[in-house]
Amino acid sequence: MEIGILDIKGSLPCFEYFGNLPTKIIDENNIKDIKDLDMLIIPGGSIVESKSLNENLKKEIVNFDGYIIGICSGFQILSEKIDIGRKSPVPIIREGLGLLNVEFSPLICTDRVKATLETDSILGKKGTVGEGFHCHTYGNIKITDKKTKPLTISEVKKLNYKMQKTCKNIISGAVCGKVIGTMVHGFLDNEHIRNNILDNLKVDEEERKKILEKNKEVMKKLKLRGLKFRNNTNKNITNTENKKEIRGIILLATGSESGKTFLTTAICSKLDGKVLVSKIGPDVRDIVPALYLLREPMLKYSSIKISDRGWCEVSEYLNYLKNSNYDYVIIEGVMGAFTGALNKKNYSGAEIAKLLNFPVYIVSACNKSGIEGAFVESLAYYSLLKEMGIKVEGIILNRVYNFNVFEKVKKIGEEIGVKVIGIRKVEMERRGLIPEVEIDYEEFCKLAMELDIQLEIPKVEIKGINEENKNFEDYLKEWSKKIKNIT
Repeated sequence: MEIGILDIKGSLPCFEYFGNLPTKIIDENNIKDIKDLDMLIIPGGSIVESKSLNENLKKEIVNFDGYIIGICSGFQILSEKIDIGRKSPVPIIREGLGLLNVEFSPLICTDRVKATLETDSILGKKGTVGEGFHCHTYGNIKITDKKTKPLTISEVKKLNYKMQKTCKNIISGAVCGKVIGTMVHGFLDNEHIRNNILDNLKVDEEERKKILEKNKEVMKKLKLRGLKFRNNTNKNITNTENKKEIRGIILLATGSESGKTFLTTAICSKLDGKVLVSKIGPDVRDIVPALYLLREPMLKYSSIKISDRGWCEVSEYLNYLKNSNYDYVIIEGVMGAFTGALNKKNYSGAEIAKLLNFPVYIVSACNKSGIEGAFVESLAYYSLLKEMGIKVEGIILNRVYNFNVFEKVKKIGEEIGVKVIGIRKVEMERRGLIPEVEIDYEEFCKLAMELDIQLEIPKVEIKGINEENKNFEDYLKEWSKKIKNIT
């Protein structure tokens, strides 16, 4: 029994465990081996955006007569066409392989979900329920022919950034014969779903043991392939004490589109050791480029709740870290550090940073208000975060276009005891390199790895939740009194 996992540019073969089923890696060098498989799993990623499928690979997949399971982007390439034109005035169409009569268009969802099988398949009988998560930008599914049937229906709470008044059921998968597609990551990791697959393939107990042993070797090889891609030579912050010491930071920004995702990816590319990367809030799409580099799975702990939005409570997250063996924890904030703080308690990145008691860097982009404006804005954020009792390590000015000007603000920072780090401007505005619009993970990560970023990642002591936050309005009032004399 051979079950292949496709590992090509833009794919995420370690994003989930795929039921621990893959026994063989299929890449650009051995595509002819597809014909000898019993099943091919095509993982998610940016396979569509990266245009990763060459003509030879397309031909092998189309002619394959075994089972194919495509997940997220892997599902999309099995379809007829995909409109990736989010924020475009006209559709931008990518052609699929046409193995499923499905058309895709933009629909954002990053929920953890329960998904129900709507059609009998190798995954199980109609009505079977499994759990997993969505992590997609183009998830609106239109089935265009009666030959293709709905496979899974997901129960979601949030679509296109908006909370639904009641949970909404959306089509999240399709099936036609031996070709299966689902948007639900982690669905194969449900034990009963995996067992249904093995039962339908008539795999006996002895063969199941062999599959699991082969899978362990496959996972090791996949990790090594990722390490080679990273070509990691920066070992300046290596943690030699393992579990006794964790280093970590939170990147909070002065606003959206400041470059948090790019910086998170760049930092992760420089680290040597076991890294957990997490997102404050539910939009886990932002940390996928870092996971692409690290070849680590998306976990429940990859999303830290702000109020009722996200996957994991702060207390649960800290408890997980206490019992883990990570060397580094990199946490990406959500929008601006204070966005949402006056809506309800613990509804902003700043308040979650206070509860976690992690060191913080403030990120501000220089492309909107200039280097000077970004510095002034960052100083205000620095001051208020300090007022809240948050450990602020320093300021990161991103997209610096003139380092002569930057050196002047850096010197002012040194005079007042504020560390200021400058990151050169990188061209990221074109389609294909914007995380919330369209992203090619391979190219995005290559640019991130080239970035020269030097910052200290301090040790953190993992305790329970830090001192509870007051209402943000109280912090704001107290801070305002201290600057009253200049207004």
